[in-house]
Amino acid sequence: AFDYNYGITVEDYNEMLAHQNGQCAICEMEGKLVVDHCHQTDVVRGLLCNPCNQALGLLKDQPELFLKAAEYIKKREQ
Repeated sequence: AFDYNYGITVEDYNEMLAHQNGQCAICEMEGKLVVDHCHQTDVVRGLLCNPCNQALGLLKDQPELFLKAAEYIKKREQ
């Protein structure tokens, strides 16, 4: 059982897990996955590992911040 199910059943979770091949929807790590949801709508988006789920929260679910972070990393790699 999981604490934060956002209205999905264990069967829903298992179906999502199978659809994602047991992997995080972002980094594809296998292991314990948490239910990710939109904080504005509470709509479930998928299953993520804790680090990826936390990253989304830390960047406030704003795609613009993710793009800026990616550009920052790219610039520093050169």
